[in-house]
Amino acid sequence: MLVKSITIYPIKGMKGTEVQSALTLERGFENDRRYMLIDKTNNFISQRSHPLLALIHPEIKNGHITISYHEASFSFPLSQFTDVVIDATLFENVVSGTHVSTEVDRYFSKLLDDEVRLIKMNGNNIRNKKLVKGPESTQVSFADGYPYLITGTASLDQLNERLDQPVLMDRFRPNIVVKTEVPHEEDSWESINIGTAEMLVIKPCARCPVVTINQQTAEKSKDTLKALANYRKKDNKVFFGVNAVSLGGSRISVGDEVVAL
Repeated sequence: MLVKSITIYPIKGMKGTEVQSALTLERGFENDRRYMLIDKTNNFISQRSHPLLALIHPEIKNGHITISYHEASFSFPLSQFTDVVIDATLFENVVSGTHVSTEVDRYFSKLLDDEVRLIKMNGNNIRNKKLVKGPESTQVSFADGYPYLITGTASLDQLNERLDQPVLMDRFRPNIVVKTEVPHEEDSWESINIGTAEMLVIKPCARCPVVTINQQTAEKSKDTLKALANYRKKDNKVFFGVNAVSLGGSRISVGDEVVAL
């Protein structure tokens, strides 16, 4: 098996950027989900409430984040942030982040037609996740629950056989896509080596309504979730892909061999 693609999501909920290689850190790939928008009650913003986020594309280059939406763009440096630390709600967790700037807030508030602020996870903004196996806990970014999400190409192929209109893998917002031969074989993996990196698979990933959102148009359709529910439902949850943690920091690249142990 080989790595087909690697994707980072600099700002939670927004469009991802495919990269040729990425540094694996405990809390996730370098620059993955280190920023998050919050509303006026300090609750996190995602495509669940703001599907337009799917069309907003942040890219990191030369020490800056450039935000693209249609033909317009806006940029700010990675080094930009204030001394204000904000406690925000992310599902059942309270996470801390450093406020970026009022200028950035105004840009996103206008774009989303809502009052929002952008926070950044700096080195001193620690979020720990207890694990059901492996290490007792791991650090995690502003991701929903785990540092890494891995999917297999054969799993998507099987799903698309059940759909009138095929969908792309970006519906599932993975960090790592592996070229696989058997649908959902990733569910059975315990630990995997990718190049020189070692990862532990924690569990299959329960999916939320974000998979109903077309990542190219921001339009919603329940067909994907309904199709998955017909054969991937257990305990009232629908599963696609697996959650994983890093057991050793390294750089992985597209084309690296993936060995399931």
